Amino acid sequence: ASAPHSDMSMISKVSGYAPGWMEDYGTVASALHSNYQSVRGFSVGDLTVGMSYLWDAERNHRKASQPGTAHEPYPGDCGAVLKDEADDFRRLCIAVDASCLTDRNELAAALKTIGHEIHDAVQKSTFQEPAFFVSESQARNEVFFVIRGTASMKDALTDGDCAAEDLNSALPEFAGVKAHRGMAKSAHALLDKHASKILKCVEMFELKKKKPRFVVLGHSLGAGTAAIASILLKERLGKTPVECVAFATPPCLDVKGCVASAAHLKSIVCHDDVVVRASRQNVDDLFSRIQQINWKEDFSKDLNKRHTVQAAKAASVTLASMQKSAASAAASFAEQAKRRLASSTQGKGNKNVEAAKAAAGAAASVAAAGAAKAAAGASALAGKFSSMMSKKASAPDADNAKEEASEPADLVDLFVPGKIYHFRRSPRGAGTYASVIRHDAPTLARIELSSSYVEDHTLVEYKEALDTFSCRMNNVGVMAPEVEGALEIYDGYAPDYGVGSWKEAPGCFIMPHELCLKRPDKEGELMPLKTELGGGGYVAEKYEFKSKGPWGIKIEVKSDDKKAKTLRLYVPGGEAEHVKWLAAIQRCCDGVLGAPAPPDVTEKEVAKPKKSFVFGGHSFF
Repeated sequence: ASAPHSDMSMISKVSGYAPGWMEDYGTVASALHSNYQSVRGFSVGDLTVGMSYLWDAERNHRKASQPGTAHEPYPGDCGAVLKDEADDFRRLCIAVDASCLTDRNELAAALKTIGHEIHDAVQKSTFQEPAFFVSESQARNEVFFVIRGTASMKDALTDGDCAAEDLNSALPEFAGVKAHRGMAKSAHALLDKHASKILKCVEMFELKKKKPRFVVLGHSLGAGTAAIASILLKERLGKTPVECVAFATPPCLDVKGCVASAAHLKSIVCHDDVVVRASRQNVDDLFSRIQQINWKEDFSKDLNKRHTVQAAKAASVTLASMQKSAASAAASFAEQAKRRLASSTQGKGNKNVEAAKAAAGAAASVAAAGAAKAAAGASALAGKFSSMMSKKASAPDADNAKEEASEPADLVDLFVPGKIYHFRRSPRGAGTYASVIRHDAPTLARIELSSSYVEDHTLVEYKEALDTFSCRMNNVGVMAPEVEGALEIYDGYAPDYGVGSWKEAPGCFIMPHELCLKRPDKEGELMPLKTELGGGGYVAEKYEFKSKGPWGIKIEVKSDDKKAKTLRLYVPGGEAEHVKWLAAIQRCCDGVLGAPAPPDVTEKEVAKPKKSFVFGGHSFF
């Protein structure tokens, strides 16, 4: 994403999916539009604007209640999260994060920090066959089978194949269970090709009369595939216990499968994670909430109308570009698939060849058609949205009626499987509280529109949640900020020459176990705005601004790059406060955790370099 033309540009606006809050909403709207029947009568632009209005309405509703009640139990809570469980999740999360690495040497180095070595790895995904690795630790008697999450167009196509189909498990407790088709096919494909290598790795331990801990892991697409693969592996491994720990698990099993899997599967959920809640039934609920808004009144009284019009325009430009790329990638994939399938069916008759070509072409055509439709719909303007919503809600046109009529009658609701660990936010950050919940808990029964609902799906936020919870459990009652108070932030190039302006930033703080600077977001939002400072070669020093005074702090990258950005802060509280802030910021820039800190779960502390002032994509500004 391109950066703004000021010192604020050092703070990237990139989220886990697309640049900026509007593009986040546009991206989610595009995904809902492509995958769910109930919203296809509306363009992506319409959905984007509708979600932005609903978000404003629900944020206003949260203003009075959230900060004071964040610590209270949720309806449906059914158990406590233990300290040892949280620390185990932290270590396993390192393995899951390593699956995103595409260089084998980097993967090996990352696994070494948890005492593991690569046994096998395929670091490139194909349609319905995500990337994965198998690792082992002789010292710890462990074998990990880790499946990567969505990282390519082919993975996205797998995500989008979200109809329910038979799991096809021989285990009696999973007889007749329905599963997310794309993830089920992925699990079957991976095991058909690679199960022998996994079994051999486990057998090597058993030959030494060791009983290994065997864990299937994944995030997002990888989590759903891991959940299903773990069930299939229980059939093949016999007496060897199979565990599965899945981060940000999408709805991928029916009720029977969710209940049956709780014996071996743990699903980790970070606060408002939208992917975890993106079930068909929750999308229907979201659409119903959008329709219930009083559009005419909102439009006439909207003090943030410019924000909404910008929403529609941003959706038009950004999504059109994104979907054009998607269409191009889908077309390329179609040609490759046709050639590959044609080659694999040589000698089996022209009929098989043509059928294979048709199947590949159809899959890509669906993706390309959806992309084109989304791009075209993204041009809707906010002024048009109100009348369209009321019109379509009351009297769907023939095309919409045809789409609704084509929806299958035997739809199956899918849920997050297993024993679910829900890590929650407070205004201080993710992971302040946690509880065990069931698949039917109220907090999973709706898509929450909040400033964190996209960010909460990223591994960055899962790591923060686990670290914070572990720190709290290991240091009961000691979770106060290291430093807290008002700062002023310079937006511009040259503060000493008046090229820009100082902006007040009340309520800033740094937690001792973190390497980032935070401040509160709007009322009604729990996720703070934040800037990652640690591990990226940044240096903080005292600086006197001629236009302001002696209590300044300048943070910059020490390099010969003339384009390297600088962050300028001013501490209005005077010398004593300046000393505290400078010390805390320098600690963060040095990558040193303060006290209290969560227990170290690595074999050896390894620096994790950063390249920009980014922390989960949620800009400090």
